[in-house]
Amino acid sequence: MRVALLLLSGLLAMPSAFAQAPPPTATGRAPVPKVRATLPPKVQPSALPATAASENERQPRGTAGVGRAINGDTVRIEGRTFRLWGIDAPEIIQACQQDGRNYACGREAAAHLRTLLSPDAGSGAGGPGGAAAQIVCEPRTSDQFGRPAAVCRLGDIDLGAEMVRAGWALVFAPHGTDYAPQEAEARAALKGLWAGSFEAPWEWRARRMGE
Repeated sequence: MRVALLLLSGLLAMPSAFAQAPPPTATGRAPVPKVRATLPPKVQPSALPATAASENERQPRGTAGVGRAINGDTVRIEGRTFRLWGIDAPEIIQACQQDGRNYACGREAAAHLRTLLSPDAGSGAGGPGGAAAQIVCEPRTSDQFGRPAAVCRLGDIDLGAEMVRAGWALVFAPHGTDYAPQEAEARAALKGLWAGSFEAPWEWRARRMGE
């Protein structure tokens, strides 16, 4: 009997094996335990992972430099050849008719483009002392020969638009019709090719070169 009493008193002296829930607060809710969690360390700017280039950086950049006319719709800049986007000019050996005679309209078109590229053109784009003007070409697509077709500007002058406005190039519909207003203006004023009769450059190539 004495042993049983000793065992019973020992059990009563031990803490309960099961944790009791904290008493409810005045609002009837159990208190929220205070937990202090360690926050992750701040990432310093230098430790940030390298991100991909921005959308603008991924876009192909244009070419800028001194250019020369190859024909009425092609320029060469810093060793690269660009077809002027949106236009088609007579081929260099193409002939047209005016006042009952043939004339080298392809050479006339090339000569006009060379005039646009002169140091005096481009609203001050020429360098000091009459240095050659800088052309900026931004490719948009490629032509049938794999050359980049680009919008090329000399200062404020869009070379493609000016060739069409002067009547020495036609709108090239496969690229777009952005220069249709300039073509209508040249046709109404009988400028360039429109002063006589001519074969569209793409038709001339198809007939003579099988393009």
